[in-house]
Amino acid sequence: MANLFDYFEDGSDDAPAAWAARTPRRPDARYDIKLVPRVPAWADDPDSLRALKRIEFEPWVASVTPSDDGVELRLADSWIETAGAALEAGGSAEADLGDLAAGRRFAIEFWDANATKALHVGHLRNLAIGNALAAALAQAGGLVERRSLISDAGRSMGEAMAGVIDSGRTASAWGDGDQKSDHFVGLCYADYVSSLGSFAGRELQDSEDSFERELVPRADAADELLKRVLAGDREALEVWYRTRAWVIAGQRKTLSHLGVSFDRVFFESDFFDEAAELIASGLRDGKLRRRPDGVVVYDTDLEEFEELPLVRSDGLSTQHLRAVAYWMTVAPELGETTSVQICGTEWVGHASCINRLMTDFSLNGNGTRAGNRSWLDDELRPHTYVVQNGHGQMVPGEGDVATLARPVHPTHDIFHGMVARQKRAMTSSEGALLIDELVDWIDEQIDADDERRLVRRAHPSPERVAGQIALGYFLPSAVTPRVDFEPERLLREDESLGWDVVRARATRRASKDGAGKPADDPSYRFAVVQSELYRRHLRIAVERFDLRPLAQYLRHLAKWHLEGDHGEHVERVVQTLLDRSARGLGLEAAR
Repeated sequence: MANLFDYFEDGSDDAPAAWAARTPRRPDARYDIKLVPRVPAWADDPDSLRALKRIEFEPWVASVTPSDDGVELRLADSWIETAGAALEAGGSAEADLGDLAAGRRFAIEFWDANATKALHVGHLRNLAIGNALAAALAQAGGLVERRSLISDAGRSMGEAMAGVIDSGRTASAWGDGDQKSDHFVGLCYADYVSSLGSFAGRELQDSEDSFERELVPRADAADELLKRVLAGDREALEVWYRTRAWVIAGQRKTLSHLGVSFDRVFFESDFFDEAAELIASGLRDGKLRRRPDGVVVYDTDLEEFEELPLVRSDGLSTQHLRAVAYWMTVAPELGETTSVQICGTEWVGHASCINRLMTDFSLNGNGTRAGNRSWLDDELRPHTYVVQNGHGQMVPGEGDVATLARPVHPTHDIFHGMVARQKRAMTSSEGALLIDELVDWIDEQIDADDERRLVRRAHPSPERVAGQIALGYFLPSAVTPRVDFEPERLLREDESLGWDVVRARATRRASKDGAGKPADDPSYRFAVVQSELYRRHLRIAVERFDLRPLAQYLRHLAKWHLEGDHGEHVERVVQTLLDRSARGLGLEAAR
């Protein structure tokens, strides 16, 4: 038997069909697993009784005892001690997990920041989710590539460049003792935006609405700088490269403090030529339309954007076009890779519309003619098209068909809610706390408290403690709803997963083991069974991209461990489980 819970959930015999396995919330001297019948009147059901008898005679079962709410199963001492010994030695903790996603390729797209400012707490949730998902899939045996697309070609980039020029700072090098480079550019960017005054008939008070601002030409310094960059002007290119380099260098230092890394980073500017080709072919084929004012749009027939603007009247691209150019260019390389894009819920409309456009551009055959677009609507698609991935990919059936010339990526989107403070979304315009400031604040709070300093000193990776606390806070929450955030919560017991895990991994207060064998200790048995349970939660992360079961499992394990002293054998098992779980959620580097 490879795993206790696989036996009940995946087996082909009748035992899994009749009984579900559950674990107690705390150690129980009577049993290790509670068997819950799938048939209410199980005592009169021949199949349930037959399955129970089969379970009872398994070599790893010591006894099964009926109770009021099911059957209490006690595992054989020999099985407990064999599994426990391997865990105590620190081995086999992850050896039985690699088959869950073996052979599958994943591209996890997150970060996707603007090259205009430092990362703030609003970005932290995106980083936490993307980093954890990538770690979980890798632990499950998947071949995972962490990707990011940096926005360096939109209106906000021109604004940052104009702000840098206005600052008078022209040196290309950045001294180590100076203000952090991404903080400097962010201030220049915000100063320039605030100097604009009214824009399209309203006052501009923040730098977070760059997506809306870039849709309307202003013919100011920011717009002119972008045009000069596109024209190859040497001086403008120097400012562009310098501004971008300063921001990315600063953001990478932030990521390093969090322990987050990427395998491949792309820039929107890498795909200028592909964007131009897409517009030319789209206009030629009638899939795109140029309005009388010169704006190139895609008619989506969706409520989010009935018209999706791709090129402004002055010829500059929008973020819609730059995203489409990136995804359509990398699609052949990704092929059958499962690609997951992680972004905020404010991007739902954008993602829906550009996916519709990419599906349109990727089809060959009868579906692409103007005026015959019913195949884009799920409820109107001809029966010859089969939705494969929920994002419009299709395969031909019988009859008159349209096939995909290329795959459509991303294959999945994960939309997370905003991070809010006092019920207000945390954005740059609202004075959102920068991630650098938050990490420094955590370290300061630890430095100011004797007990917290001892925890950090005893942790296996003390230099990573602040980053683990910051990332871990967001992982137990449901992804879509907004998360209320106050820095003080990060260091409150029972409110912060990151702090609970840090304390548990730093606590090794084992008492002397008694004279009996390890299997005589209910806590030891409980810890070994918890190890088997981990695989169930990792499977959910692979199949549903849902990290909450893993995070809640780790929270429960950490809290139980912190409740009191355990024997030396228990302590060694639990530390192995904590380490494995931290790696599975990206809170600790993989071995």
